[in-house]
Amino acid sequence: MPSTSSARPRTLATAVFVTDPETRESLLLAPGTTVTDPALIDQITHPAAWAPHSRPGLLRRSRTDRQ
Repeated sequence: MPSTSSARPRTLATAVFVTDPETRESLLLAPGTTVTDPALIDQITHPAAWAPHSRPGLLRRSRTDRQ
């Protein structure tokens, strides 16, 4: 099955467990880890797991948009 995530690296805000796609071993990824593998990114589905600057679909609003 092809990956549905973008290839853009993302940074974790919390620790998460994922399964290594090649070895099928459980991996613990620590907060601050930059994840570049789309197969791992696809496994991390909770938005709060990602640092705010790397959450998928996050739209940054300008100061004038907030007024």
